[in-house]
Amino acid sequence: MRTLFNSNPLKLARQEQGSTMLVYLFILSAMAAVAIAALQTITLNLETTQSHSKGKTAFYSAEVGLDLAVNAIITDFEDLIPYTESADDPNADGDGYISVSNYRNYAVKYKITNPLEPFLYQTVVGNTIIYHYAHTYDIEAEATSLKDSSREIVREKIRILETPLVQYFIFYGQSGNSADMELFPGPDMNTWGRIHSNGDIYIGSSSFNTISMRNYDENDNLSPHSMTAVGNIYTYSKRSGNDYADTVEVKTASTGTTPSPFETLSVNITSSNEVSEEARFNNFVLVNEEPYTTPSKDLFERGGFYEQRAEDPGKSTVDGMTIIGTGGLGSGINVFVSRPSLTDVTDLVLAGESSAGNAVPNLPMPMVRETDDAFGDCRENDRDVDTTDIDLYALGLWYEAYLEDEGLELAGDGMLIYTSRSPDSSFTNDDNDLQAIRVISIDSTSSPQLSDETTLATDNPIYIHGDFNTVDTKGVALIGDAVNILSNALTTKPCGISFFNLFQNYSASTTTVNAALFAGHVPTTGSTYSGGVHTYPRLHEDWTRRFGNTTKTLFINGSFINLWDSEQARGEWCIGGDCYSGPTRNWGWDVRFQDPDFWPPFIPSIFSVERVGFLE
Repeated sequence: MRTLFNSNPLKLARQEQGSTMLVYLFILSAMAAVAIAALQTITLNLETTQSHSKGKTAFYSAEVGLDLAVNAIITDFEDLIPYTESADDPNADGDGYISVSNYRNYAVKYKITNPLEPFLYQTVVGNTIIYHYAHTYDIEAEATSLKDSSREIVREKIRILETPLVQYFIFYGQSGNSADMELFPGPDMNTWGRIHSNGDIYIGSSSFNTISMRNYDENDNLSPHSMTAVGNIYTYSKRSGNDYADTVEVKTASTGTTPSPFETLSVNITSSNEVSEEARFNNFVLVNEEPYTTPSKDLFERGGFYEQRAEDPGKSTVDGMTIIGTGGLGSGINVFVSRPSLTDVTDLVLAGESSAGNAVPNLPMPMVRETDDAFGDCRENDRDVDTTDIDLYALGLWYEAYLEDEGLELAGDGMLIYTSRSPDSSFTNDDNDLQAIRVISIDSTSSPQLSDETTLATDNPIYIHGDFNTVDTKGVALIGDAVNILSNALTTKPCGISFFNLFQNYSASTTTVNAALFAGHVPTTGSTYSGGVHTYPRLHEDWTRRFGNTTKTLFINGSFINLWDSEQARGEWCIGGDCYSGPTRNWGWDVRFQDPDFWPPFIPSIFSVERVGFLE
C-alpha cells in the first residue's frame, strides 16, 4: 500500500499566493464598494443640504414678502385709510399680486385679500378692556429663485387693530420730551379714565392735596381706569424737582364706587422696582410699556386727509362738510357739502335757505360768520384773534332741512366737518392777528342740541365759547392746533390790561364742555414750564374771582389727546397778569365713550398688528 502526498514545495507556495490574491481582491472590492457608498451618501447629503439651504432661503425670501405686505397695510392705516386688498393697487397684476424687485436673487410677490368685514374686538390693557375695530387680512407671499428651481409659498392671517383714542381720558403721543405728561393741579382733583404717556409721567398735587384716580364719574357711573407709561412715573416736578410723594391715590380695583381699595404712588416707578410696584397696584399702573405711533398733524393741513374726507368721506354712512374762511386775506366764506355730491352751498348757508328760495323756519342766524378782532389772546404775544364762528347747533338744523329737500336724511354714522382760515398748507399764522376757529352759539335762541355725532377738524387754533354739547349730548371730537375754552361770560377781552382789570372786568362763569379734545401743546423745556394736563385746555379769564365771589368751576367731560407740538399757537403758558387765573377743575373721561355708537367719525386712532398665524 502506497501513501500519496505532494512533495513539490514550489507548487505549494504558488497555491498559497493564489489564495492570498483572491482574499486581497475580495477585500479590495469590498472597500471599493464601501467607498462608493460613502461617496454616494456624501453626495446625497450635499444635495440634501443644498436643497435644504435653498428651501430655507426661498422661505425667508417669501417671509420678506409677508413683511412687505404688512407694511403696505400699516402705511395706509397710519394715514387713517383702511386698506382694502392688493387687487385694488394699480401696480397689481391680473391675479392681484404685487411684485417686488429682485430680493437676493429671488422674485418675490405678495397678494392681500380681506375676507371679513371689520368687527369690534376686545383686548385687555393692564386691567381694563379696550375696544378696537379689527380688520382681518389673508396674505400669500411667493419667492421664486432666479438661479434655480427653488420656490416657496407662505400664507398668513393678520389683524390690524384700530383703537379710537376717545377711549382714553389723557393720552400723550409723540416721543422724547414732547411725550412727557405733567399733571400738578393745586386743589383736590378727582379723575377717572385711562391715562397714557409715550414718555414719562410726572404727577402730584402741588398744594399737597389729593389727586384721586378712581373708577367712577361724578354720577357714579363705572369707568375703566389705568395709568401707563412708556417711560417711568414720578411724583416730582419735571421742571423744579420738587417732590409731591403720597399725593396721588390710584384705586386698585375695577368695581365699586368708593375710592378704596387704593395704593399711593411712591416717588418713582422705574425698571428697578417695576415688578413689585405693578403688582402693588394690581396692574392698574404700568411702566416700560410699548410706545404707540400716533397720527401726524399733516393729516389736518389744508389739502390733507381730513379736508379730503370732508369733501368725500368714502363712506356712505358719513356726512361731510367743509367751511373755509379767508385767513385774514380778504372776506368771504366757502361752504361745501359732500351729499348728494360735492356741492357749493355757501349762498344757502348765508341766507338760511335749504334750497333756492326755501327758507328754513325757526333757524337761528347767522350759522357761520367771520369776526375780526373778536378778542385778545394774551398768551400769544398779545395778539388779536380773527375767527370763523360756527354755530354747530344751527348748522345741523339747516343741514337736515337741506337733505330733506334733496330727498335724503342723515347718513347715520355722524358728520365730519373740516374748517380752516389758512390759504394753504404752508400757512404759519404769524401775521399780526391770529387766525382761528370759534365754536359758539351765535344766536341765543339756538338750540344747544347737535344733530348727530360730529368731528370738527382744523389746522388752526380752536376756541370753544360757552357751554357746549350739554343737551342730548352727542359724541364729539374737536381737533385743532391748540384748544382754548372761553366761558359763558366772555364777550370780548383786550390784552395789555392791568392785573386789577382782569379780575374785575373779565371774570368767568361756570361752563360745561362735553367733547373729546385733540390738540397740540407747548412742552416744558428746561426750567420753562408749559406742558401740563391742567393747562392743556388754554384759558383766558379770571376763574378765581379773587376780588369777590368764589372760584368758578369748569366742567369738562371727554378726552385730552395730545398728539403734536402746536405749530400756530406757540405761546408759552402764562398765568396772572392779563392771562388767566385757574378754575375749580371738574375734568374726567366721558363714560359714554364706552359705547362705540357714541364715537364720532374719523377719530384719530392708534394701530397695532396681531399676527394670528400661518395658514395651510
